[in-house]
Amino acid sequence: MNFNRDINFNRDINFNNELICGDCYKEMLSLIQKDVKVDCIITDPPYGVNFKNDIYIDTEEEIFNKIPKWFECWFNILKENGFLYIFTSVKTIHKWIEAGIKSGFTYKNIIATRSFNNGSMRPKNNFGFQFQPVLVFSKGKGRNFNEYDFFSTSEAWFNDPRNKKPKKYSYEYPNWIKTELAFSTVKRSIKNFHPNEKNVDFIKLLVGISTNEGDVVLDSFMGSCSTGIACKELGRKFIGIEINRDCFNIGKIRFENYLTNKK
Repeated sequence: MNFNRDINFNRDINFNNELICGDCYKEMLSLIQKDVKVDCIITDPPYGVNFKNDIYIDTEEEIFNKIPKWFECWFNILKENGFLYIFTSVKTIHKWIEAGIKSGFTYKNIIATRSFNNGSMRPKNNFGFQFQPVLVFSKGKGRNFNEYDFFSTSEAWFNDPRNKKPKKYSYEYPNWIKTELAFSTVKRSIKNFHPNEKNVDFIKLLVGISTNEGDVVLDSFMGSCSTGIACKELGRKFIGIEINRDCFNIGKIRFENYLTNKK
């Protein structure tokens, strides 16, 4: 994993996509001042669990004071009936739910996924931490989901004579992901772009059911740009914000090269 590529830019605007290197709170305030509105927000902020790394600060003191400010910005940027998806941790999930409701969002659900990146700790007096919750909020009631081919209809029901309109896929989405998309993160290896890299295919599910082609998706904690790649593959516009210069550089390169290099 290389975080030392030397690219000197803070902003890149290309084909209606915008990647911004900067503090997300300040940059979101700037977007609000410009009356920028987005159709969906999908983001993976630091959780406040004191996870130590060289990329972001994850202490309770640093994060918990900022959560209400982030929610206020998300609420002002998101269009009415748009969705906000937040990757978070089991231990701090209550902080995010409380702040989201207080800021005016409708708390809709929790998507249950699994995470590769939960450490090797095996507590003797607790369950493990393989569960990666993804919080679902909407501004207002929330728009109806699109029919997105993801959850296969069982063969028995597909062939059942009582099923008058058989479809290959079910469009009633479970909140417990059981397929190959069950992992919200990718397994750590020397090929990772980011130490907490998200699964592009899982994010494509969120983008696909929650937005239409040409809609705008925001990720205010862009990391290595997994959300941006999901948007690019599905024909959505993307705004990404990342405070860490090295992550931003890698995310921009990955965003520009992903489709042409994909095998």
